[in-house]
Parts: sequence; structure tokens; C-alpha cells
Amino acid sequence: MKKLLFLLTLIYWQFGQAQSVFIEKSGTVSFYSEAPLENIEAVHSGVNAILNTQTNELAFIVTIRGFKFEKELMQEHFNEKYLESDKYPKATYKCNIVDSIKWDVPGTYEVGSTGTFSLHGVDKEISEKGTFTIAGNKINLKSEFKIAIADYNISIPKLLFQNIADTVLVKLECNFEPFKK
Repeated sequence: MKKLLFLLTLIYWQFGQAQSVFIEKSGTVSFYSEAPLENIEAVHSGVNAILNTQTNELAFIVTIRGFKFEKELMQEHFNEKYLESDKYPKATYKCNIVDSIKWDVPGTYEVGSTGTFSLHGVDKEISEKGTFTIAGNKINLKSEFKIAIADYNISIPKLLFQNIADTVLVKLECNFEPFKK
């Protein structure tokens, strides 16, 4: 946890002025794998994120071991066999928002982002969409996208190919608040 706080502090200094910096310490990310034999779902309620409204930069850090599954055995296999969370403890997404947003005007904005998603030791340039809702000094972000597990060198044994889908649906929600020193 100390490493995450240190990393967020470094990102804060890289991102700039406090009045344009918003943070999230308990965002939610979930994934869903629909497969012929078994559906798999996990939720993580400890996403750390930082948003700089002056530069339109956005960064997320997710600890892999923070995902919770319905079945303990699924969680164990996820961490030990597939995501190797001791070797690759976190996933990150550092990106730029590519569409224009009037951060001081309340409303809902559908935008795109482009950046580097890092998972399982693989960095991949991706572009995703999300929806920001601005109300006062609070900013909500919701996004939904798919990840192909083969893109991140995550191997599924042939014996289990009917248990785990080739792509998983990821849903993200963050509620940003102004950063206070």
C-alpha cells in the first residue's frame, strides 16, 4: 500500500497544480468472462486513480490481488496460475483524454482516451471510451471495454478453454474528488 501511495504522489507532482488534480482511492473495476461451462466474475473496490483536468491526463493503478471472486478456488487460480500476481502485482492505465471537456460546466461527456495499458508484464497501446459526469466539484467516470487475454500473454490451459473466455468484459467506475494536500 505504501508503494501505491508513493506512486500516486509521484504522479501528482508530474500532473501539476492541485486545483486541477482530482483523485479516487476506492474506485470499482470488475470483469466478466462468459464461457460455455462457467461464467467468471470478479470485483475490485480499491482502484486508485488521478485525473488532471488542466492537461486531460488520467492514470489508474489496480492491485491484482484486490479482485474478489465468488469462489475461493477461482481467486486462487486467478492469482497463482493466470495473472501471476506475485510476479505482476498491478495493472495500470496511463492515458490522455482525446475529446474536449468543459471541466467547469456540469454535464455528461462521452469521450475517448488513448494510452498505455499494462497487465501481466505487457504494455499495450489502447484506445477506450468512457463517460464523465460533472456535478459541482465531483467528477464521475464510467467505462466499459473488452480485453483479449492473449494480448497480455495470459495462458489458459487447453483443458480449461471452455471455462475461460478469450475476451473479458471490464467495467470501471470512479468518483473523483479534488486533491487536498
